[in-house]
Amino acid sequence: MAARENQGYLVAVIILVILVLCLGLSTFLADANGRQSAESLKTTQEKLAASEAVLESYRAKSNVLEALVGNFGPSVAEVDAEIQTITQISAKPDLSAGDKDIVNGILDKVKEINDEYKKDMSGAAEVTGGAPGQAQTWRSRIDTLTTLVAKKNNDNKTTVERSKNDEKEAAQKIKAAQDQLAQTRKAMDDLSTNLRDEKKRSLEKENQLKGELGEAIKESENVNNQYKDFRAKSDSDISLVKNSLASVTSENEKMKIKINGYEREVFDRPDGTIVKVASRLKSVFIDLGFEDGLPQNETFSIYDQDVINFDKGKHKAKIEVTRIYPYRAEARITEEDPTNPILSGDHVLTATWDPGNKVKFAVAGAFNLDGDIFDDRDKLIKMIERNGGEVVATHDSEGTITGKIDASVRYIVVGKKPTLAEDAGEGLMRNSSAIQAAMRTLEAEAKKNTVEPIDLTKLLNRMGVRAKPKTTIIQSGNIPLPSKSSRSTDR
Repeated sequence: MAARENQGYLVAVIILVILVLCLGLSTFLADANGRQSAESLKTTQEKLAASEAVLESYRAKSNVLEALVGNFGPSVAEVDAEIQTITQISAKPDLSAGDKDIVNGILDKVKEINDEYKKDMSGAAEVTGGAPGQAQTWRSRIDTLTTLVAKKNNDNKTTVERSKNDEKEAAQKIKAAQDQLAQTRKAMDDLSTNLRDEKKRSLEKENQLKGELGEAIKESENVNNQYKDFRAKSDSDISLVKNSLASVTSENEKMKIKINGYEREVFDRPDGTIVKVASRLKSVFIDLGFEDGLPQNETFSIYDQDVINFDKGKHKAKIEVTRIYPYRAEARITEEDPTNPILSGDHVLTATWDPGNKVKFAVAGAFNLDGDIFDDRDKLIKMIERNGGEVVATHDSEGTITGKIDASVRYIVVGKKPTLAEDAGEGLMRNSSAIQAAMRTLEAEAKKNTVEPIDLTKLLNRMGVRAKPKTTIIQSGNIPLPSKSSRSTDR
């Protein structure tokens, strides 16, 4: 009996162990399946997020295309924001390499389209009756060109009508002269008849009539000559007026480009934001730097952060840039209302500069920045580019001109003219005659396109750069002066 009870207990224990093992195995399998499901869900969510990021990039690209084409809803002012959106998407760390390539490809294509748009819109005039400062689209550019062609046709019609009127007036004068000539001929016939009748009576009367006839013919010739002179003078005056009109029209178009580059009557949107205020130091920090093309000594107007319409002359303060970093700049406060102080988040605007737009320069002549005997033209060009400018026309040491000056160039920096005496100096600029010729050509183009000339000292002051003290090279014994090539190697 006791043996059966022990056997029953043993069976029960075995069954319990088997159940515990089954339960443990089931728990292990369930936990493994749960982890696998969680990992699968996470992978699916990551793929979904990446797909949404790519879809958002395509949406931004579509908005940019609609804005640049025009008449679809988005405005040109939203293009930079859409490009920034794609840029931020491409920088997401959770994107796969394939998705990042897709987004970067979209970003490159959008930038390429935007660059082509800016190239097409370069120098475009505003549509007649449009809002001041309103950016054109490809469709509105077509309307603008259509308007200009229609205006040109009207001007041509007016010129043709004026020419017809002149021809009509000339024809009337010719007819009057012909009538006068006919009358003179009739008088001559009458005189001839009278002469035949009077021949018998008196030879003196005949001679008198012949004299009167000669005077009448001479007077008729004088009238014809006077008319020819008047017609020639009239044609000359008309030609001068046409040439003057063409010259004035050309100058007017160039001045429009200058005025659009210098100042806008109404601002569209702020250029940047105040990020920090140092009241005790009378200075502030803004979220713009030389990566945005910000130049030294640029002046900004300050508007409250809740202002929507940035009307000129209604600013609360003014600042001037004193120090520039890659993505930030320090500026001193030049004008401030104590009752309305500058705060972080306030808007900064200027009418003479836009983020990313560089002031165009031309450089001509020789320059000395450090007081030595060598030309520092290349160093000056790099300094202008570091301060947000762009040199679009200059010449090399051989006098060869590169680039071209048009109405979009703001300044031409004119340096010293090299002389024949300097050509003999070791390490100095050569080919002074060719360089002087290049300087004359560039200065003539600048004058033709109303480009402002500026000397080196004024340029350095505007960029906030101080000239280095003069370097004196002492030649002793048989030690020669360094050549220009050896100088560049030492540096």
